[in-house]
Amino acid sequence: MNPISSLPLPPGNLGLPFFGQNPKIQKNHQNIIEEIHQKYGPIYKIRLLGKKFILFQGYEAVKFVLTNEKYFTSANKNQYFTSTEVFRNYQIIYGQHDITVLVGKEHREIQKLLAKTLKNKVLNNYINTIHNLSQSYISKWMKSNYVDLYFEINNYTLDIVLKLLLGIDSASESEISNYLKDMRSGLNTIPLSFPWTKLGRALKSKDKLFNQFEQIIVKRQKESDFGSDILGILLTVQGQTNNKLTVREIAEQMVNLLSLGIKELSSALTSFLILISEHLDVLKLLEIEQEKLDSSEPLSLDKLKKMVYLEQVIKEVLRLAPPVSCGFRQVIQDFSFQGFRIPKGWYISYQVNSVLQDPEIYEQPEKFNPERFNAANAEDKKKPFCYIPFGGGTRECIGKEFSYLVIKIFISVLLNNSSWKFQENQDLTINKFPVARPANKIEVCFTAK
Repeated sequence: MNPISSLPLPPGNLGLPFFGQNPKIQKNHQNIIEEIHQKYGPIYKIRLLGKKFILFQGYEAVKFVLTNEKYFTSANKNQYFTSTEVFRNYQIIYGQHDITVLVGKEHREIQKLLAKTLKNKVLNNYINTIHNLSQSYISKWMKSNYVDLYFEINNYTLDIVLKLLLGIDSASESEISNYLKDMRSGLNTIPLSFPWTKLGRALKSKDKLFNQFEQIIVKRQKESDFGSDILGILLTVQGQTNNKLTVREIAEQMVNLLSLGIKELSSALTSFLILISEHLDVLKLLEIEQEKLDSSEPLSLDKLKKMVYLEQVIKEVLRLAPPVSCGFRQVIQDFSFQGFRIPKGWYISYQVNSVLQDPEIYEQPEKFNPERFNAANAEDKKKPFCYIPFGGGTRECIGKEFSYLVIKIFISVLLNNSSWKFQENQDLTINKFPVARPANKIEVCFTAK
């Protein structure tokens, strides 16, 4: 008898045959997940999106998922999971070669290629563009009475990401933001592509966006100088290797980087402004650090490294409000974990927050304390995979360092030029699922220093 087959499934309630726990989870994800965790423990079953899931919570469970994906380990190691996209329409909308859905050799080769466009030597070339656009946006906000924070941050991140990806200026004033909005709205909807359905509108916008990107790529390929943006570097690097992507495959990677960049940066920057406004002592220390820097020294990677306290604050913001709330895998062979049977064909969702707020790793995890990341404490270095705001393992976001660069420059420019104040009596709650973002519209007033 197979010893695994005799083990029980994890506890939990699958709920209704199709809807499962969807309505409750979507309405109040964090509280519902916490209630289920308290009732059943760190490993439990649930039905989401019409699929059978087992949720993994806590450091040991999440680390197990991140280190046992197929192709992550060598052939003689356990390979229980494969990457999956749980949204039914994802590949229809975003393409078959998006790095987030690739596996094995193809994933490794694309990851290696894209990583070369985002390494430190290249990031240094993006600093002035990020700095200038940050200054431009903050100056514009200071001329208004109050601005819609999340809306404006989204416009900023769309402009900065597309400028650095494809050299497109003022993207927020074009139809691109509407294309992306339509595409996102078609992800978790009925898979009918009639023109009046959400999926139909998503596919129409997808065609327009991809056509625009492909025209840029084809034109750039014919030029003698590919340029210094991410597309240009990708074309240069690709010319030096045997890994040749088609125009459509390059477009898919550009759309993926654009979508992830906007989502992660908008989340992180908005959460930063909200959380710092609630901790004025931290804000004061940030301002003191900026004042100590040599204003005559041009901005560079070396100067950014001197902003040690700012980096600690950013890490603490991302710990409490990670842009990535969870990750998904599909089980490819039966296995046992903590006395439970995990069946082939089921889905796994690992909860990022459960690691970033684990009291065995982070002292008083509910407290906002950037000092936990200083050299003396280094709580994020206690164990492997204990700091995963951008995911972990082979699926860690390849744009992580790029995101840190943009966040750091934007906040530095903001601290040196402006103060901000939230309109009174606003709800500053941050919803943490599926992406950390304000629960309600928030209006902020920026004033010159």
